[in-house]
Order: sequence, then structure tokens, then C-alpha cells
Amino acid sequence: MTTFKIQQEVLANHELPKPFFADESGAIGRQDVWKGNPAQVIGFQYDPDLPEIDLLWDDAIQDPDQASGMYLVTADADGNFSTHTILVESLTVVTPAGGESR
Repeated sequence: MTTFKIQQEVLANHELPKPFFADESGAIGRQDVWKGNPAQVIGFQYDPDLPEIDLLWDDAIQDPDQASGMYLVTADADGNFSTHTILVESLTVVTPAGGESR
């Protein structure tokens, strides 16, 4: 199964947020860290103040560059949606050796 890395932009304090790793279904890995919040990638949106998904996960993984500059939308283990307020810097395919490819 293919794994995708979602990296958000560097914060104002120059810290790099922890990346999310999700499979083709959108299930977010490393639940030992996230503990169900978030659990699933739903998609991406241009405006975090509008309740709409502009790019669904299934479409994003077909052309990962589309997600750059958008806001990540996830669901927790209970199905509650959240919009992350840090822009996505990149969505990349993780190769088995630990590197990334586009």
C-alpha cells in the first residue's frame, strides 16, 4: 500500500509541524502519536472559514501537487471534522526506503 506524507508549512516560531502519514484510504498512521485525533484525511480546502471540501483525498492522491497551499481537513475517531489552520506545504509519496518521490 502507498503511504503519503502531508507536511504543513513552517510555523512563525520557525518550528516544523509534525507531518501526517496517510495511506491510500486516508487512514492516518502513527496512531500511537495521534490517538484518534486525527484518524482520517477527508481532503483539503482553500478557505478554512467556509464549510466545504475543495479537494477530496481520493483526488489529491492522484495529483499530490494540488494540495500545496490548501488547508488539511481531517476527521477524528468519532467522525468529527476539523480544518487544520496551517497551510499544507507538500503532499508527497513516501518510498519504502524512507525517501520521498513526487
